[in-house]
Amino acid sequence: MQSFFASATQVGLGVAGLLALLTLLAWLRNWPWKFSLVGYTAFTLVLTAGCFALSLGPIFRSRIPGAAPYTTVYDQGAERAVIAVSPDITPEHLILTLKQAASDLASSGRFSTGSPGFTLQARTVIHPEPGVSEPLLLGTLQQPLGKRLRTPEEQQQQIRLEEEAFARLRKLVQVQAAAPSAEGGLEELPLSQS
Repeated sequence: MQSFFASATQVGLGVAGLLALLTLLAWLRNWPWKFSLVGYTAFTLVLTAGCFALSLGPIFRSRIPGAAPYTTVYDQGAERAVIAVSPDITPEHLILTLKQAASDLASSGRFSTGSPGFTLQARTVIHPEPGVSEPLLLGTLQQPLGKRLRTPEEQQQQIRLEEEAFARLRKLVQVQAAAPSAEGGLEELPLSQS
């Protein structure tokens, strides 16, 4: 898509150049439609500038099949962001979800407060006992800050999953299944794709 807009920019510059020459000729010969040519030239330049801007970055974000819905719970536009996922997510789906969220949230406009990389954490909320809510970190993705590559496969990402957290989730699911009437357990988060 970006190469299309880069080609359109080149064509637009050529057409604008021809219109500019025709406009100059119209002014020198005092043709009655010289003002119309000024408008056509200016409009062509505006369209060319728009095509150039669209050629700089992706318009549509790539979708990673298998990524689970998530909610962004912390993001101040710097080098760190946190997403919330459902407690029933599997490690395989969490990896895909972290990659999707990194693709959605990472941009060259993020600023650094001293860290050279962008860190994205995924967490969920559990209830180990009635009346107690606890955030549980499930995984972390790190990639260089300020680099937005065309596809998630091109990005230099390091993903670390918290195996102990997944073991704890599985244990809570077993306890909840054994005592379905007991309060506590897992919290179902209303999630929407960010």
